[in-house]
Amino acid sequence: MPTKTTTNEAAAGNARLYQVLCGVLDDLRAEAPASSALYHPPPSNGDALIQARSRSLLHLFLKSRFGVLAFQQRESFVTDGSNDGGIDAFYIDDQRKVIYLVQSKFRATAGNFASTNMTANDLLKMDVKRILSGELKNESGIPYNDRIKKNLQAAIRRLPDAAGYAREIVLIGNVANLSTAQLKRLVDGYHYEIYPSERIFQELLFPVITGTYYNDPKLLIKINLGNVRGAEAHLDYDAQTKSQKTNIKLIFVPTKEIGRVMMTYRNSILKFNPRSFLELDRNQVNREIEASIRNKSTNEFALFNNGITITTDNTKISQDTGRRGTAQLVLTNPQLVNGAQTAYTLCQIYESCIDSGNFGVFQGKEVLVKVITFVGTAPAKEVKERTFLVAAISKATNAQTKVDDYDRRSNDPLQMDLQKAFYEKFGLLYERKRGEFSDGLRNGYISRDLLVNRENLVRVSLACGFRVNQARAGISKFATEAELAVLLKLSDFPKYAYGYEVLNDLGSLCAGGRFDDVGV
Repeated sequence: MPTKTTTNEAAAGNARLYQVLCGVLDDLRAEAPASSALYHPPPSNGDALIQARSRSLLHLFLKSRFGVLAFQQRESFVTDGSNDGGIDAFYIDDQRKVIYLVQSKFRATAGNFASTNMTANDLLKMDVKRILSGELKNESGIPYNDRIKKNLQAAIRRLPDAAGYAREIVLIGNVANLSTAQLKRLVDGYHYEIYPSERIFQELLFPVITGTYYNDPKLLIKINLGNVRGAEAHLDYDAQTKSQKTNIKLIFVPTKEIGRVMMTYRNSILKFNPRSFLELDRNQVNREIEASIRNKSTNEFALFNNGITITTDNTKISQDTGRRGTAQLVLTNPQLVNGAQTAYTLCQIYESCIDSGNFGVFQGKEVLVKVITFVGTAPAKEVKERTFLVAAISKATNAQTKVDDYDRRSNDPLQMDLQKAFYEKFGLLYERKRGEFSDGLRNGYISRDLLVNRENLVRVSLACGFRVNQARAGISKFATEAELAVLLKLSDFPKYAYGYEVLNDLGSLCAGGRFDDVGV
């Protein structure tokens, strides 16, 4: 029978995540100019701090949802303030052709953040129709603020085909007190989506602490056609799997472009790779890859390197770029499943070239890229199968490389489900692969005591099964897919969470000299 979390455990998990959220919001505040009193209130002014964090929650949404990285750019989308017509922020997505209008409610305590709802009056303040129709004043004749008029309304006027854009309301906060019909009326019939507290933690906070927030679905890569022979720039092949139809393209891509892409996407493009971005620095192969770029003026790199494998939902190659000898490769929702070591090293070289302003080392050097595209739009029931297939491709393409056994299992469905359960129910961060939370640790968003170590989780699960002697011995033999499938049970994750906290407490006591005879 599945073990359930208690109310107290859920509250403790929510408190942890709220604390991490406040840390991230404070970090976003710190990006504001020092002269901005809105984001840098006096430490003694608690109310002003809450207001600053509330405004920073809008920045978190813009960063995680749309990949807007620069503070000043995000700030240009914030309209929050007096006479804002109930609209706190906006974003115009030119790729999806959607105008997003945001209202957000931040709460001062973890309990209120999880349970307090927006009211009907909150939503009635949204003058969506008036503002979108170009009205400059509210119904009482009071002018809207300059951010509404000069940022939002002016941005819409600049759109050459504004009528072709959908309008969507985003509510960042809990609305469990309002029915679907009530919400529809309160937002003037516009399509809406809701970010209650749990979705904020899952979709806005988690990507930041794992460095996967850059989620621009369209990845553009430039291709040099100077060395291509024949009418096509690539080899094209269709392959039918048991669950999906796929297309495979083989194409040589400039190494400079791979370096640029990796620098931009980092962990966001490595979700299904057994390695994390910062962990790639530990492999001595990097030096050999770097030497083949820096120390040779010719293109031996194309001969010696095994290449890169990318999975994607859609692929387009166009030679109509207006520039002779150049084509464009456009990938939708790309994931780099093999060749991360190569891409990371090219990224490091690319960053050094930015510093020097000289990209000459990349001249004439290309790398083979295999692009695996899933054909057709996957209905909801196929999304999980597609996810499993991507994980399987990653596992297969990394089978011949030196990867830690636990890292190789990191994208197994059980591992992903365990991570989700630990995070959502207990506010704990199960590290499926090494370095997954390096960004969060480096930036001070999270503390190490929130991390659930993979090997220690195996020990805890053995102890929960009364296999104490095995829990104290070597556990490398349990890193196989078959052993982990038998040992770890998703239904038992609350037991693991409790046992893990006990293990940590014992470790702390032993370190303090109170239980010197206890081995962990």
